[in-house]
Amino acid sequence: MPSASHQILSSVSSDHFSSLDSLGVYYAVKFYSSSLFADVKCSDIYRSNSLKLEAQILTTLKGCPNVVKFFGAALSVDNGIPTYNLFVEYACGGSLHDLIINSKRGMMQMSELEVGFYTYQLLNGIVHVHKKGWVHCDIKPANVLVFDNERGGMHKLKLADFGLSLRVGDGMSYMTGRALSNRGTLLYAPPESLTHGFHSKAYDIWSLGCTVAEMMTGYRVWIDCSTKDLQWMIMNEDPMIPTNISEIAKEFLHQCFIRDPLGR
Repeated sequence: MPSASHQILSSVSSDHFSSLDSLGVYYAVKFYSSSLFADVKCSDIYRSNSLKLEAQILTTLKGCPNVVKFFGAALSVDNGIPTYNLFVEYACGGSLHDLIINSKRGMMQMSELEVGFYTYQLLNGIVHVHKKGWVHCDIKPANVLVFDNERGGMHKLKLADFGLSLRVGDGMSYMTGRALSNRGTLLYAPPESLTHGFHSKAYDIWSLGCTVAEMMTGYRVWIDCSTKDLQWMIMNEDPMIPTNISEIAKEFLHQCFIRDPLGR
């Protein structure tokens, strides 16, 4: 477990990690005892249940190159307030959301080769998470961290932000889940999470499809609208699949967007 003594280098805006708005602040830190750079997610001890759960989950997910590394957790006192700190590796490239936005601003849409390489990495992380008996429940570009170039100018991606994840049980069937209200970000949520409050491994596959389509186009699969209208569209319409992509890519997205989670 890292020492609670650390130097705050910079603060990352809540827009960058939108799922942390209710939890606290994300910092880049450097430990005094080493040259290690890490991110620390902070929350006062009285509202830290989600961070504590995330620490437990990350402990079980060690060893996958496409899941963010977990360094430990520590308690500290900040301005007289007991604070829970969760330490994970620092992503110098920000998030996949940043990468998509920067590509769009530079009029440089990601190539299908690049999207395919990133999709492979995300699938590798998702398979690892599922094998360990968890459903992420909030896969989206903002929850995917970007690291130094991996090959040919492309990056290494890692899944992060497991605070909304659910245990589905080791050795259970692919469709084993829990009936709850939708936990993740609505724009990336599958129909069954709204109609039945159902969360299974298929949830993450739908969210992956939304993320892959966004990489390909620079835009989300659903148009901007009210929450009520968005819920109706997710339950009754099919996500928009880009027309200017290969047939293989189209088929991949069609498989991700099968409405029946049993067939997804």
